Amino acid sequence: MLATGCPETKEEWIQLRWEAHYYKDAHRRALAREQVLKAKVQELELTIDRQELQIKDLIAGFQKTIAEQNNKIDKLTKRVEELTAQNAWLKQRLFGRQSEKGCGCPENPDVEDAVITAAASPQVKRPRGQQAGAAGHGRKKRENLPTVEILHDLKTHEKNCPVCGLGFQELPMTSDSEDIHFEVHVIRRVHKRKSYMPTCRCGIVTGIVTAPPAPKLIPKGMFSVDLWAHILAEKFLFQRPMSRLLQVLALQGLRVSQGTITGGLEKIKDIVYPLYTRILERNRGANHWHMDETRWLMFATVEGKIGYRWWLWVAVTKDTVAYLLDPSRSSSVPQEHLGENPKGVLSVDRYSAYKAIASEDLDLSFCWGHVRRDYTRIHDTHSRLRPWAQSWIDRINLLFHLNNNRLNVLGDKKKFRIADKILRREIGCFQSSYIKELALTDLHSVAHKALESLQNHWDGLLIFVDHPEIPMDNNLSERMLREAALGRKNYYGSGAIWSGDLTAALFSIFQTARRNGLDPVKYLTAYLQAVANNHGKVPSDIDRFLPWNLSEDQKAAWKPPP
Repeated sequence: MLATGCPETKEEWIQLRWEAHYYKDAHRRALAREQVLKAKVQELELTIDRQELQIKDLIAGFQKTIAEQNNKIDKLTKRVEELTAQNAWLKQRLFGRQSEKGCGCPENPDVEDAVITAAASPQVKRPRGQQAGAAGHGRKKRENLPTVEILHDLKTHEKNCPVCGLGFQELPMTSDSEDIHFEVHVIRRVHKRKSYMPTCRCGIVTGIVTAPPAPKLIPKGMFSVDLWAHILAEKFLFQRPMSRLLQVLALQGLRVSQGTITGGLEKIKDIVYPLYTRILERNRGANHWHMDETRWLMFATVEGKIGYRWWLWVAVTKDTVAYLLDPSRSSSVPQEHLGENPKGVLSVDRYSAYKAIASEDLDLSFCWGHVRRDYTRIHDTHSRLRPWAQSWIDRINLLFHLNNNRLNVLGDKKKFRIADKILRREIGCFQSSYIKELALTDLHSVAHKALESLQNHWDGLLIFVDHPEIPMDNNLSERMLREAALGRKNYYGSGAIWSGDLTAALFSIFQTARRNGLDPVKYLTAYLQAVANNHGKVPSDIDRFLPWNLSEDQKAAWKPPP
């Protein structure tokens, strides 16, 4: 059969039909196979699509988880940094030095005048104490102390020659040496009051006449004025626990119960309180105050007060120191003390209670010492920010130095004008520096917070510039609370309301006496003696005991020893 021809025989036709049937069947199987493959391809495509969606979902989930974990890591890193800083700060407060003295101040740049440059450059401080190689001053004579002469002589057999036995001739000179001796005596004084009987027959004087009794602070009490003054000074001036004082008295032979002392102190509260109220009045009438507060424990139940934590406030003026004990730390305490519309300047820290009482007539002078503590804390707790913090500490130290230079020449108008110009220019540079740094976007959050606080309190921090009599810091009130904090550590606080009132009163009396250059023990003793002379009652002329009303003779008598 030809390839292009028609079949000629039956066998060829059969062969051709068989081949046609075969190829048709193969084509049909191929089509079916094609459909199966297409179905499988579609199924695979659907599977791929589903897997792609699943993979995208997994990737999105993983990305979300990674973002959450990164965010969590950032938060934990910041928390670790905060805790590390807090731990370093607590270690510094517990074990480190508490002094805020700086490491020196940088020189003031861009000063044209040579005189101004010399005035602005801080002098290097020499170390404290005796300088190496300097000549000594010799032993102090202590001639202000009472002197008792004690004669030392040879024994009888030492006054003769050991060979011939002839006696030595006594010379008018002596070989002298001295020592400082300390004596404490608790003595029992028996007051013997003489009695007389009239011998005349006039009948005007009848019976026995007896000398008046010795003055006593507490009528029929067994303690003298000097002993009570000693007890009050030990507790409220030197912050000695009463239990320890009783032990000391017992070692000296005087055993007395705690109840006896407590009963006497409760009566003394009414004796000293009138003097305390006059100090409060004087304090309230000033025009410049330093104020601060510290916690104080009052172990007494008061309606509306939960817990034992009270607050001891202090207000210091030119000639008074007033302590206020109150269960609250709110602005109502300084507001009530200063009155309705106080006028003047209040030197304080940045506590919100003081900000609440600020007005047009009452300006708040914020403490630069507290500002410096912000950067000192950053310096001590954030190692990465240490150079940055040190630069700001140096700037603040420079302001203190320049202000001190200005105060040292306060009486010389020309020098004061130069020193004032230097200070104001440095403050302008200081302000432009913190404004520029606050605008930085990559500033650390801790640094930003410190600079933001500086900006928020800037007006109150500049009061000292126009008023040189206002100090830059509030250290005066903080110093007045140090002894109170020592008492809080030694005897924990007060056990009754009257005890707290007595504490605030005596703290005020003692520190006001010191503020006016008086010996606080002599001052209180004189006042208590006047009460004793008045049969245990407050004298009517109590105003003569106020430090600002004292005569020159009284000031000289109650002046501390040199």
